[in-house]
Amino acid sequence: MGGIAIPRPMSKPVIVGILFAVILFGLILYQTLGTPQYECAVCVEFEGRTKCLTVRGEDETQATQTAKDNACSYVTVGRAEAFRCAGTPPASVRCRQL
Repeated sequence: MGGIAIPRPMSKPVIVGILFAVILFGLILYQTLGTPQYECAVCVEFEGRTKCLTVRGEDETQATQTAKDNACSYVTVGRAEAFRCAGTPPASVRCRQL
């Protein structure tokens, strides 16, 4: 009859779910923003082909290696070329801390 609604207390599963979501969101935010990040632009030259990529990572070594590996996948055909490219130093590397 149009009376005032009486609020019900939240159940334990709802409270636990909300706490879990807040903690998970905080962890994701910390992992994304809390750790220093590096961005590296790496160019790979292999048998006349060149590919440059920019990658972010937790440190310069990780970002450089990931960019190099990914660039090699663009300029090689087959496993043998991929292994040779992996052993080739990058043509250029530029990194900066974000």
